[in-house]
Amino acid sequence: MTVHTILLVQNTQTPSSRTYYDFNTVAEAMDQIATLYEQRLQKENPRLAQLQYRAQDLLQFIDNHREFVALVFSPAQQNYAPHDKEWIKEKLLNHLGRQQPAPQQQQPSRGGASSNRSNIQSRLGNQRF
Repeated sequence: MTVHTILLVQNTQTPSSRTYYDFNTVAEAMDQIATLYEQRLQKENPRLAQLQYRAQDLLQFIDNHREFVALVFSPAQQNYAPHDKEWIKEKLLNHLGRQQPAPQQQQPSRGGASSNRSNIQSRLGNQRF
């Protein structure tokens, strides 16, 4: 089911740090959040061939933003329902958990840097909100 989703992100108190991202599904929005974090890691660590991080690091990335809100279209209500950081983090963990590859199977890396998403996913079972 396609559920239009808009992410509203503000890094700092400065209004110019506001931005938004537009997606056809919640899953696409969750992928973008992981991509944003991976891009930040790559920028901070340009010499690393492989990025590694824990689920907790990704959740902290969300918490470190002044605002991180998802507006998800509700077909029944014909409007957008706002969701806070906690909702986003829960959806993100569930989404990454569903992407977990079968044992001894690697997912292709995203972007220029390879991420260790399977390491994140192996830890997801221990983290609940």
